[in-house]
Amino acid sequence: MKYQSDSITYLDNAATTFPKPECVYQAADKFYRHYGGNAGRGANPLARKGSELITETRALLAAWLGASSPEQVVFTPSATIALNLTIFGARLRPNDAVYVTPFEHNSVLRPLEHLRQTINISIHEIPFHFKTMICDLEKLKAMFRVTPPAMICATQASNVCGVMPPLTEILSLSREFQDCHCINIVDGAQTAGLYPLNLMDGLIDALIFSGHKSLYGPYGIAGLVLPNLSQWRPAPFLFGGTGTVSDSLDMPDILPSAYEVGSQNIYAIAGLQAALRWLQTTGRETIVAHTRAITSQLREVLDDIPKVVLYVPDDNMWAGILSFTVAGTRPQTIEMALGGKGISVRAGLHCAPWAHRWLGTMDQGGTVRVSLGFFNSSNEIEMLFDILGSF
Repeated sequence: MKYQSDSITYLDNAATTFPKPECVYQAADKFYRHYGGNAGRGANPLARKGSELITETRALLAAWLGASSPEQVVFTPSATIALNLTIFGARLRPNDAVYVTPFEHNSVLRPLEHLRQTINISIHEIPFHFKTMICDLEKLKAMFRVTPPAMICATQASNVCGVMPPLTEILSLSREFQDCHCINIVDGAQTAGLYPLNLMDGLIDALIFSGHKSLYGPYGIAGLVLPNLSQWRPAPFLFGGTGTVSDSLDMPDILPSAYEVGSQNIYAIAGLQAALRWLQTTGRETIVAHTRAITSQLREVLDDIPKVVLYVPDDNMWAGILSFTVAGTRPQTIEMALGGKGISVRAGLHCAPWAHRWLGTMDQGGTVRVSLGFFNSSNEIEMLFDILGSF
């Protein structure tokens, strides 16, 4: 796979995967040239083709993520909107306790902070050991005993340091310490489908996915899976046309129409469908094995540079994301220097201030993040080493 420019070494896949598989570009281009109708808005051939495309993609996504039926998959324009839908749709009450990991993105933290300020929920940090980045489950159990959770929002993988919290153990505890149903939300934006989750055991109430990251699709398409509908579903917070039950001013109660308001981004869905077929053909095991192999190589390379401080878990359970600092040099300086050599990384707080507060990297301007994907190679790791060695 060639990049759009041979001068670019792209190591920022946590922001968005790049390049996309060639089939994604072709499918998106084909959409507007051949069947760019508006799904659900009429029975003309182009509208029907659009509806078929959405139905097929929803079924592919349900299979890839492990949902029991396609109707559990709801499309949104972004993972941020999907998180807002689930958090605000939970209709939390004053004094409800919400637990989050130290690694959450602002797409979780800011909606929760709004609820803290407006209705007085309480926000609690799930404890992790700083050096090992391992969750202290015994301490968490004690916290639940004192303050039972009404909601847990937990990332499947940190977008800063790649650590993957033990979701099954955390979410299982939530079921022990609350008479009412604790709402469990998993932010799978970084890892959706590459590290599959059990959606059949009743522990997850909403799984968030992002099309343009680990699913290798385009921008503008994301969503959530609601696998536990017998226990919980969010209240809608957007209202409008759905192309269904148009004779009623009430929002449709059926899924996914209850949440999919307005014209769908079928252009992006066409690209996502192609990406999902590519994922199936390539295989998640192949993608994960390659990404983990070059991430391990990167870790070894960075360990050999004396001034580098790495922020990674000890237990080898991390996605293809590593953060580091270089003694005496601001992360932004390193990003600019690497960019001048055609290497794309990201420096700063990565929209996850709690993670950097927890790591102790706030005052120095965050970290340099390198995030790898299927199309990265060992040669690119060696190139990065050659440049960083000069700092």
